[in-house]
Amino acid sequence: MHHRPYLVLVAILIVTLTAAGCGGAVVSSASPASAAPRAESGAPRQTLTGTPGVAAPSPTARATDLPSRVVVADLKIDLPIISGDATLPGNPPDFPLCDVAQYLTTFPFPGRLGTTTWIYGHAREGMFLELLKASEQNDGASLIGSTVDVFSTGNVRYRYQIAEVLRHATDRSVAQGVPADQGRLILQTSEGPRGTVPKLQVVANLIETEEASAAEAQPAALPRACANE
Repeated sequence: MHHRPYLVLVAILIVTLTAAGCGGAVVSSASPASAAPRAESGAPRQTLTGTPGVAAPSPTARATDLPSRVVVADLKIDLPIISGDATLPGNPPDFPLCDVAQYLTTFPFPGRLGTTTWIYGHAREGMFLELLKASEQNDGASLIGSTVDVFSTGNVRYRYQIAEVLRHATDRSVAQGVPADQGRLILQTSEGPRGTVPKLQVVANLIETEEASAAEAQPAALPRACANE
């Protein structure tokens, strides 16, 4: 497999979601209660498969890709991803669905220059519970360096490396100060009972992009309403 590098320019937009859902984004303007100094790495080693002697596709060709699957192999997390705007009967619009992860519709395009991707889900069995458990041990030190694969509807795998774990986050400051040559992924889940504000935010930097098969990138999503569970 042959790769050709290119740089990714990133600019972050602020998101607005309710704190009522288990994985919903927080809205306070206060600083996170225990935010460590930002861990910035160098320029990402972003690659895309191609044919020898032929230029890899332009990143703009992937600009409308949407997240479709998230995998954190070290934690055995593997979930289809659907829109954060998705609703089901019996589930409040602002309450995340079960058996899937969801992306913020203001941060939806992993393949678009100048954006980030924000994915959230419940801290429940089979979902992001293992992420929460890992964060509670030594402030999530074991998570640093782990990779996160986000697949897209355009059959691309975007690989990120976890650089920082923010516990008890109460604002969106994690979306600020992104270097111009990096892409950022945020995985978010809740830390406490429904309706509480502090969230767990795991920050990862884009290191590689590679084509994937449709079978890998587009799993069947079977979201379930679980607000009353």
